[in-house]
Amino acid sequence: MIMAHERQQAGIRSFLLPLSINGAAENVACLFSQNQVVEILGPRPVEYIPGSPGYLRGVMLYHDSLLPVVDLEALCDRHQPVRQEQYRQLVVVRTGAVDPVTGESLKAVVSAKVRMQLAKISGQELAQASEQGKVPSSLRESGLVRGCFRRQGDSVVLFDLGPVVQGTYAGRVREVCR
Repeated sequence: MIMAHERQQAGIRSFLLPLSINGAAENVACLFSQNQVVEILGPRPVEYIPGSPGYLRGVMLYHDSLLPVVDLEALCDRHQPVRQEQYRQLVVVRTGAVDPVTGESLKAVVSAKVRMQLAKISGQELAQASEQGKVPSSLRESGLVRGCFRRQGDSVVLFDLGPVVQGTYAGRVREVCR
């Protein structure tokens, strides 16, 4: 019992990706758990897919698999013109969605214009953060936010990228935009 309490106090290693979101009153960061982050890479070739949504930067070859490369800022600011900015890192993440044939966790690559930040978030801090923070409107409209809480004056957001990698999100966006 004491060891579980000590682990809760020690903190869960997490990664924060600062985002620039139009219409957000405060700083916004996306939280990825240590279990979600597979690998952080430097710049790599990304193959653009003609006609793809602005948030989908293309696909990247990763260990013999093609993974979608997602720009979270463009995903959240769908109504803003897409900026073709250079990224500093590519973050390979597990999305939580599962391939129905193989049962493997589906992965995506998140393009990061700034470096990921390492953070330790204690179980106690997460429990206190259970009071849901106010989700900025552009994020709320995305329909991909699993949760949001405040930490040190910032909004910390947890995204569900499953619909993006499963291809169901693009159809939902087309229906909403009609």
